[in-house]
Amino acid sequence: PSAHPHCTMAQEGTVVIYGMGISGNVIPPVLLCLDRKCGGMEMMNILEGEHKTPEKLALNPFGQMPIMVDGDFCLAESNTILRYLAKAYAPETYGADLKTQATIDWAMDWASTNFLNNYKDIWYVVAGFGAAPEDQAAANQKAVANLQAFEKKFLPEGKKFIGGDSLSIADYKIASWIWYIDHSAIEKKVGYKNPARFTQYANDFYAALSPESQKFLEAAKG
Repeated sequence: PSAHPHCTMAQEGTVVIYGMGISGNVIPPVLLCLDRKCGGMEMMNILEGEHKTPEKLALNPFGQMPIMVDGDFCLAESNTILRYLAKAYAPETYGADLKTQATIDWAMDWASTNFLNNYKDIWYVVAGFGAAPEDQAAANQKAVANLQAFEKKFLPEGKKFIGGDSLSIADYKIASWIWYIDHSAIEKKVGYKNPARFTQYANDFYAALSPESQKFLEAAKG
């Protein structure tokens, strides 16, 4: 019998990510699953309370998304899921040594604890997840300044991705956010425009994805 009786929704090796395709926390692990052909997303509409059902609370008692189920194992928190998927299905996306992995972790934590505030002021407003900041123009400027500081540290000249010439899990995390806020509708609705380096980063990221992941991104964007 399973050690996790509430985590038996997927066959071994078939990863299910429960969430919504518009969520910046759900998108990165789903893309990695699609690229590695190890799973995909199943809709869990939090706007209709599906994350609060007894079934889903048995998987994640904190009632949030994403939730990952892989065979008899379940997990939550986007960055943790990315690390698990990398170790289980795509080790090259997490680096081969401790320092590389720590740098990737730093970039992902920056996204979750730092840039998230900028992201909310831009994407959440357009997606309907949150109210507009009091001063949208000032919020846009803060986002640009934060990205420019990030560029100096993680995307210096000559470096295509955080992971170098290939995608790391930090790129899955961050570039997917950058790709969404590069949408023309963002500039039209809130006046935000990515710095040129990040438009290029978003385009390079999209080009490096599998057709399945590209289709997923386009569908969620619509």
